[in-house]
Amino acid sequence: MAHPKHAAARERYQRCCGYCGVSETDTGGTLTVDHYHPVAHGGDDSDDNLIYACFKCNQFKGEFYPSDEDHNQGRRILHPLIDRIDEHMRLDEQTGCLRPRTETGRFHITLLQLNRPALVQHRLRRRMFEWLLERRELLEDEIATLTSTITGLELHVARLERMLGSSTEDV
Repeated sequence: MAHPKHAAARERYQRCCGYCGVSETDTGGTLTVDHYHPVAHGGDDSDDNLIYACFKCNQFKGEFYPSDEDHNQGRRILHPLIDRIDEHMRLDEQTGCLRPRTETGRFHITLLQLNRPALVQHRLRRRMFEWLLERRELLEDEIATLTSTITGLELHVARLERMLGSSTEDV
């Protein structure tokens, strides 16, 4: 049974996993609702505590919630709407892997297994698609430029032919 606030969490996260970014379209179905601060550790159903998450991220996170010691050592899960994720990790576009910038980023990537093969392939495929779209736009611009150049040259040739035609008529 879906969480009572499933639809609201779904819209808040634009139908994408708050942890790994896969969409419902990518997974072929709706995602789950995760309690960032698990109910087992005192969490509630407040909007800020509900993360729209894919099944795998929800499974890997489980009931984890950092102890004071974990927190002091940077071992915590990043909150997708509160934390600045890019301060803690970056995407290596060549490999499709997430690279940590901080110990918290390292822990987050490791616990959620964000470099699992399927996600890495997903990121590479998405980047290839983006590259193909960029390439298509460049080619369309080049075609427009070449078409304009051809039109200009055709007009020039037509003028030259008229000029040559009128010079031969004068002879």
